[in-house]
Amino acid sequence: MSEDAVSEDAVTAERAVMIRLRARLAVVERAAWFGLVHAMRTRPEETEAFIGSERARCAEGFGAKGWAGDLTEAERAMLAREVDSGLAQLLEDARAEI
Repeated sequence: MSEDAVSEDAVTAERAVMIRLRARLAVVERAAWFGLVHAMRTRPEETEAFIGSERARCAEGFGAKGWAGDLTEAERAMLAREVDSGLAQLLEDARAEI
């Protein structure tokens, strides 16, 4: 029996969906990371300004009910904090990479 068959037999259909989505997210994250590092190496000032403007845009967007309108105000505030923190950390990590 192949390794793929064993692993697929051991994973429920519901968990397989979650794992595939997680894998897609990982692929997107790696591609975005490559793009960010490339941008930081080639145009650092512009890249930092862009990330700064996106942080402000996200703070404004999540502060209104227009973005993530299905969430409560408290949930949107949490999401806004997480996105802002994530963007700040991303920029810090990219600076360390170059």
